[in-house]
Amino acid sequence: MAILSVLVGMALPAFGDTTDDAEEVALQQQLQRVRTAIEFYAFQHDQENPGEDPDTGTWSADTLTSQLVLASDIDGDTAAPGSWGYPYGPYLTDGIPENPINGLSTILLVGPGGSFTSANDSTGWVYWADTGDFRANCSGNSSDGDPLFEL
Repeated sequence: MAILSVLVGMALPAFGDTTDDAEEVALQQQLQRVRTAIEFYAFQHDQENPGEDPDTGTWSADTLTSQLVLASDIDGDTAAPGSWGYPYGPYLTDGIPENPINGLSTILLVGPGGSFTSANDSTGWVYWADTGDFRANCSGNSSDGDPLFEL
C-alpha cells in the first residue's frame, strides 16, 4: 500500500504538468485561429480591421464578433452567411473560441488610442482595434516562463 501511495504521489504532478501543457497548446491554437481570421478580414476589407460599426463609426466587441462570425460586405455591414450582397466571411464559423486557460470567450476591445498593458482575467481575450493585435487576457506564465498575455 505504501508503494502505491508513493507511485500516486509521483504521478500526480506529472499529470498536472501535462494538463497545463495541453491548455497552453490549445491557447496558442485558438490565438492563431482568431489572428488569422482578423488578418483575412482586413485583407478582404481594404486593410480595415474588424470591430468598427460602419454606420456609427464606433468600435465594440459585439461588432467585432459579428464581423468575424457572419457574412459581410466591403463596408463591414453584416448579414447571415449566404445572404446576397455579403460575399465575405464568415471567418470563424464556430464563433469566438473559449480561452482554454480562463474559460471565457468574451473580448475586451481597446479602441484606437486606448491602452491595456497587462492581463486581468476579466475577459477571455483582448483586441486592439487600431493594430488588430489579439491576445489572451489571462495572467500566468507559459511552460517557458513567458507571460501567457505575451503569446
